[in-house]
Amino acid sequence: MRITRLHAPLLGAVVLSAALTAGLLTPSAAHADEPGTLAAATVADAGCGQVAPTFDDVVASAATAFRSVVPAEQISAFDQEVDRFRHDLAAVRVHRDQLPVDPTHGEGRLAELDDPIVTYLVNGLDAVRTGRLDRTMSVSNLTVDEVVEVFILATRIVKIPAQLAASLVPTAGFFLKFIVGGVFSGVKWLARRVQDQIRNTCATPGAYPKLDLNDADFPAEHVEVPGPIADLAQQVVRADGSCTTISDLTTATVVERTRDFLAQTDLPIDRAALRATAANVQEFLRDNRIAKVALLHKTDELGQIIDYVDYGPVTFLASLGFDIAQGRALETTALSDMTVENAYDLTTVALDVSSLLLTGANLVAGWAGVTATVLTPLGMAETLAFSPATYGAPILRGVMQSMCAV
Repeated sequence: MRITRLHAPLLGAVVLSAALTAGLLTPSAAHADEPGTLAAATVADAGCGQVAPTFDDVVASAATAFRSVVPAEQISAFDQEVDRFRHDLAAVRVHRDQLPVDPTHGEGRLAELDDPIVTYLVNGLDAVRTGRLDRTMSVSNLTVDEVVEVFILATRIVKIPAQLAASLVPTAGFFLKFIVGGVFSGVKWLARRVQDQIRNTCATPGAYPKLDLNDADFPAEHVEVPGPIADLAQQVVRADGSCTTISDLTTATVVERTRDFLAQTDLPIDRAALRATAANVQEFLRDNRIAKVALLHKTDELGQIIDYVDYGPVTFLASLGFDIAQGRALETTALSDMTVENAYDLTTVALDVSSLLLTGANLVAGWAGVTATVLTPLGMAETLAFSPATYGAPILRGVMQSMCAV
């Protein structure tokens, strides 16, 4: 993942996918080795199982189909051209971690969320931290369902401006946003079904054996990452069940980690005063309590509709109803036990409620006789002002739920 420009590699990947679909290849992100270095590549029998066909499989199958109509005297030349093209294709290198991965292959929070942007960011940060970002692989070893994953990520990115544009429509924008979101969610669902079908379909035997390519034979190619991104990547690690995710860290733990971090820096800080302040904050958090109904449940725990809407006031009411049904409406908890996600959710609810109140005020002003020429620009400005929280909050929450602090 080239984190310096998130959209550039995605756009390039989409163009590359379209070109490959047409049977052409125009490499731009990586350099090709000399064709002669792979001329002696051995072949291996193609297997059949829960693995999607690779680009080499597609090329070999297409060539086999064309071969049946090639005149007998030209078959030898045709086979040589196919062999040359396959080896040229195999010589092209790409950075695998610049392309998205399907989170449904694994387990954990990423698989539960199935948010392509969250998966891309988490995998990219992990690739920077571990050094995987520099590794390259042959284009021939990329699978067809990985191209579908690029399409899924592209549609997820396009979904944000599409919903934003729909929400700018006067009066009906609030509802149009969810309708547009539903269309894109439906496209992703269909793409996932296509991936499942691809994995469950065995490639037909062809006239050309599969190239035996080992990605370990391809040299690394360094990718420059901005310093702040590299520093961030060193502070987080992908959650694997053995660590506490950032979202589940309690406020008491955050205060303790902050104190330890500041104590280890070279900043001119009074260490005794730092420890005393941290102790006072810990005491305040421990001695003060908050109603549990103010701590929202995860949206996927409240049903598919609430998870899809993911709107602060709706989530709060659904969470409140859940606590009432469970008989926990009157329970309280210490502020020290409140998690990062709880605090984050309260912030997003406050922003959503503020946006809702402004929308209501706009509506009342319309009833009072204020013209649309005044209210429409105000409503659009409000939508744009809150859009970073509206569309960015779920992504940041997903990253916090999927990564641990080192």
